[in-house]
Amino acid sequence: MQHMKLTQEVDLTISHHQIQVRSRDFDEELCQWGEINIKQGAVIHPGYLTFDPIPDDAFGAWVKLALKETFTEDPNTERRMVVPFDVLDPGKLELLSVMSNAVIKLPLEEGRYALYFEICEDEEVYYRLTFVREGEDVRARFLMDDEWGGRAGEALAEGYC
Repeated sequence: MQHMKLTQEVDLTISHHQIQVRSRDFDEELCQWGEINIKQGAVIHPGYLTFDPIPDDAFGAWVKLALKETFTEDPNTERRMVVPFDVLDPGKLELLSVMSNAVIKLPLEEGRYALYFEICEDEEVYYRLTFVREGEDVRARFLMDDEWGGRAGEALAEGYC
């Protein structure tokens, strides 16, 4: 049996205030931000997530993806949230922003995952996306207080709002 990589690093050109993770075809309707979406920094749809990376302008940053059995926090995190992510079509897994995209090469199977999104800063800003197979009980929420208004335990609204 071939060994499957459980981590992946992508040098992503991030622009237009979005890092998108999806497992389905592009859909303009699912990219729309309402006032609550802007406030919480995320648009959450089944198989289609968009996060606000916080910094303005276009810039390059490393996005570190991992498939894990349990989540471990990064000590350099400035913002942390967890959201449900449905892998609807493993053949359409993609990480993207407006100016660049990459195929997600992790061995994700159809079903629901908890996706932990972290904005981290060490010598430069980087992002972590950790997928954990946790079944149907994933509640979208902030996992820490942050300087942009996120409060630990506060629920995140799903859909366009």
